[in-house]
Amino acid sequence: MLKPLSDHDLARLHARFVVPIIVDQILKDQEPLDDIAEHAINEILFEFCPDTALLCLAMCARHIADATAHLPISRALVIQCDQIVEEYGPLWLAHEQSPEKLDNQAVKEVLSFIPEDLEALRDLLDATLGALDEDHCLAAILCDVLSFQASHHCGLAERELQNINVRPQSRPVVDLAKRHGNVIPFPLAVRASRLLSRG
Repeated sequence: MLKPLSDHDLARLHARFVVPIIVDQILKDQEPLDDIAEHAINEILFEFCPDTALLCLAMCARHIADATAHLPISRALVIQCDQIVEEYGPLWLAHEQSPEKLDNQAVKEVLSFIPEDLEALRDLLDATLGALDEDHCLAAILCDVLSFQASHHCGLAERELQNINVRPQSRPVVDLAKRHGNVIPFPLAVRASRLLSRG
């Protein structure tokens, strides 16, 4: 059983990934969002493996959710980001410290959800982008950048899972309902209805 993330662990992940710190500073007007900054963010994220990218993107998106807390969609974004960080953060740190001690089967099971989690995060970033007004152009640009990266890494994740003979999995709809008190935030509700209609 992996230990939940502490505040120290979260700060450590921010420092390791760098991009969440940059995003936070941009949203607080402590750093400019110019072509150089946007290029740097994309370059760093392109270099990450899909699991690292997912965790990093969720941490970045959490800052956007905090900066756009006035939007109803931001609550759903907070829930999704926190779920990703809580699930993948301890695993990422444990792998960095002692990869030989991890249960390979358990790791593969977690990794099988990466494509779907990237898709869910992308959908929420797109929905947030659509809800933003001109007063939040920095957040809108960052949503666009992060959404693009989520789509990019989703494709990579699916190919990498094929290479290690792991089939991408979908999270049971009932689990989402229980987790959020029978209220599945958009766009998860839309995705859930699509899954049910296919069945």
